[in-house]
Amino acid sequence: MGARSELRLATQDADEPLQVEPDVVSYTGDGTGYLGGRATSPGHLDQDGLHWLSWGGSTAAATGFAWLNDCRPYCARGHFHPHRAKVRVRRPRHGLYTRLTIKFRYQGRWAYDHRALEYVGGYYVWAICGTRYTKPC
Repeated sequence: MGARSELRLATQDADEPLQVEPDVVSYTGDGTGYLGGRATSPGHLDQDGLHWLSWGGSTAAATGFAWLNDCRPYCARGHFHPHRAKVRVRRPRHGLYTRLTIKFRYQGRWAYDHRALEYVGGYYVWAICGTRYTKPC
């Protein structure tokens, strides 16, 4: 296995928190948002998945869907809705990608979510570090 394929991505999956080309990535910390495929749903996380166009080196890119919980009437009773998304990870450090950018269509407009990897309390989490109106962190 070469150095390119050894780069991993934090998924927030309890069984496999660091993966190479993961199918599903939970990125909100509270379970209200994750990345996957068109057929992926909260009850079927093993179906479909992200389509990685490139992996390794300084960046990796995928297409798929950002699944967001509408939290109506509250998050535990809310429903997940898929939004077509483009995913880019970059800035590898110590074998891990440390930056995540998600571009997706939301209410007819492009939305951007920029995240930075943090190690908190023994876990890797994707912390918000920017939005549509800021530069990527």
